[in-house]
Amino acid sequence: MNGSKALEAPPVELIQFVDSKIHKEQSDLFTTSISEVCFYTDDIDSVYKTLIENHVECLSEPQYFDFRADGFGESRAFYFRDPDGIILEMMQPL
Repeated sequence: MNGSKALEAPPVELIQFVDSKIHKEQSDLFTTSISEVCFYTDDIDSVYKTLIENHVECLSEPQYFDFRADGFGESRAFYFRDPDGIILEMMQPL
């Protein structure tokens, strides 16, 4: 594989609320949450452009992240909102 490390799929945790008295609040990047969904892509610039062209609210342009010191790799990522206002992440491992 030319020295590259294969990506391992992270585990998926499903949570169901059984109490109907849930306090719902508009999410933002600075509010602690119980979930995060991240989509992986090989072409983050194309995905970002397509979302913008379709009037999806993106919270930034793709940003570079270097987590090699923490045992992870490098990536480019951005956050966006789905039609319900839930924040999702798009990431391209480098």
